[in-house]
Amino acid sequence: MVSLFALLGLFAGALVNRLGTDLPTRRRVARPHCPYCGRDRPWWQWVSLPSYVIGRAKCPYCGAPIRLRYPLVEIGMAVAYAYLWALLGVDVKLPLYLVYTTVYAIVLITDFERRLILNAVMYPAILFAFVAGFITPEMTWWSALAGGGIAFTFFLIVGVVGNAVFGSGALGEGDIKLALFVGLTTGFPLVIEAMMLTIIIGAAISGLLLITRLRSLRDYVPYGPFLVAGGLITLLWGYAIADWYVYR
Repeated sequence: MVSLFALLGLFAGALVNRLGTDLPTRRRVARPHCPYCGRDRPWWQWVSLPSYVIGRAKCPYCGAPIRLRYPLVEIGMAVAYAYLWALLGVDVKLPLYLVYTTVYAIVLITDFERRLILNAVMYPAILFAFVAGFITPEMTWWSALAGGGIAFTFFLIVGVVGNAVFGSGALGEGDIKLALFVGLTTGFPLVIEAMMLTIIIGAAISGLLLITRLRSLRDYVPYGPFLVAGGLITLLWGYAIADWYVYR
């Protein structure tokens, strides 16, 4: 079953790549195609990893290379899906966590590459997480709503203050919607842990970028990946982390 979920994750990664490429351009999601010549890719290149394995990672029509992002996302999703099966097994949380992971993967692509967290992704994801709050074990509907409300309010305040102090764009509307999604999926009280992890990871990585001079204080650093990291870590190991912190 682990291999089956890894294969499912591989195909999910191909879909995530397609959505991450097409949605930011506001065009209809289409069959996999070459972004340079526009020709549809042959069926055996709909998943890019095999093309990399056999050394044919380029468009058969114009010769343009297939970006490395494509196989990396497919491998990452394959590992993630296999891990979720190994962690959860036959559990109602499994399909929910698979959807959450897929949403986070799309967010990472669009925020890294386009500095966008898309409404077309976040609105359905928020609705899905809201409904899932009624059926997720270890969480009640009011816990999910409280988590979403706390995260949304906190990052809304941070965004208003940050934009006032540092200028427009310090924290975007997409980040605030992503925070709402994180809060709905983790619930209360774990949302507090998710926010703390987000802030710690964001501060650590931003500080490292400044120390190494890869970024300056004036450079844009996407905050979405930090929210994704805080949300995923809390979703998977939140209670274990809380127990360690309380009883250590």
